[in-house]
Amino acid sequence: MRLFPVILILQITFTCFAQESIEDVASLLSKHKYVRLSKCFNDEMKRAVSVSDLEKIWESLEQSGGEFQQIDNIEKKNRETGTFQSALLRFENLSMRLELSTDLDDKVSGLMIKQLGYSPPDYARNLGTGKKYINFISDDYELSGELIIPLECNNCPVVILVHGSGPNDKDETIGPNRIFYDLALGLAKKGVATFRYDKRSNLYPETVDGQFDLYDETINDAISALNVIQDDTSLFFGKHLMLGHSLGAYAMPLIVDSIGEKLDGSILFSANARRLEDLIEYQMDYLTKYDREISGEEDEIIQKNTRNAEKIRTGNFTLETPSTELLAYWPGAFWKGIATYDQVDVLSKNTKNEFLILQGEKDYQITMKDFSLWQEKVGDQKNVTLKSYPGLTHLFTPSTLEKPGPGDYFVPKNVSFEVITDIVNWITAID
Repeated sequence: MRLFPVILILQITFTCFAQESIEDVASLLSKHKYVRLSKCFNDEMKRAVSVSDLEKIWESLEQSGGEFQQIDNIEKKNRETGTFQSALLRFENLSMRLELSTDLDDKVSGLMIKQLGYSPPDYARNLGTGKKYINFISDDYELSGELIIPLECNNCPVVILVHGSGPNDKDETIGPNRIFYDLALGLAKKGVATFRYDKRSNLYPETVDGQFDLYDETINDAISALNVIQDDTSLFFGKHLMLGHSLGAYAMPLIVDSIGEKLDGSILFSANARRLEDLIEYQMDYLTKYDREISGEEDEIIQKNTRNAEKIRTGNFTLETPSTELLAYWPGAFWKGIATYDQVDVLSKNTKNEFLILQGEKDYQITMKDFSLWQEKVGDQKNVTLKSYPGLTHLFTPSTLEKPGPGDYFVPKNVSFEVITDIVNWITAID
């Protein structure tokens, strides 16, 4: 995917806009009025960037990110040589930073469209940690991991981080965000160690070709990661815990049921309570209707997913059915393996292990409907703690969108330190 990170120098005069405006530039680009915009260039810009260049840059962004939606987070500063303005351009599937400079004649003297990048959280500033790189074997696959330890760790707790769906790296990188890396830094700041590892499908993409199940994708590697930490005689941790995000949270009751007393506690970080086929059908429907307009292609997607969801509900498929005939990237073996799995029921029958269930209230993938089901079914159990957070997304980062959507994933944000603090307080309180 080429995003053409070209510096554009745009000139805007009063014949172009009533006043120099980054909003107007974005409007012209989104309406494909490249010729009109080029007339606003100063001489230097006209020599540097052609109408064809503008078209390539913008339509490359549309091809990668989908339809342009809005411009926000606008900032304007006066300079001796003119003005400087910046804003976020939000597309359906990504966000970019637009920077605009104008000269004293109100002509644009510079425009840059930037890919947004990750920045470490403020709570990790001046943080010192110890690190240990640990490779381990799971089902004959060698996986790479990294242990981050607070500098002062006297039998401190350690948390194994278990990914969501897809071929995630050890940081659980999503767009410009690194969810697990933020967690590792924030927990280290509060005296808790973490172990992150690259997911099997990240290192070995062929493992999700053909047939595989939930154990292959998530459960076996999480248990192997815990075992390698507990079996390392050079490491001394006071408590051993797991945090599962999304699919990892969905699998967590089953993981705990498999290993029991090996864990002192488990954290479900955005956990669906509904059946997985119902959740995916909802997600697809939400996204195709996101802009309140359904194209013919989107309608076909909805109908296909509805048929495939019903196929899963009725068991009208086999262990050999390919993922293309079902939902997401999961094949028949995966769906057969979870056919009778009820994550809420499994957790409700577990009265010995400690669970913390956390939910962002602006999570459109796994919603407050799921959280309410957890509250209803296990909220009264003494070994279960639940908390939701207004304004936080599926990634537990703050949302800036009025309506939650994929755009939040493509703006660099950090995991809320409030969430990290609550996790540490819970770990400290459990026996």
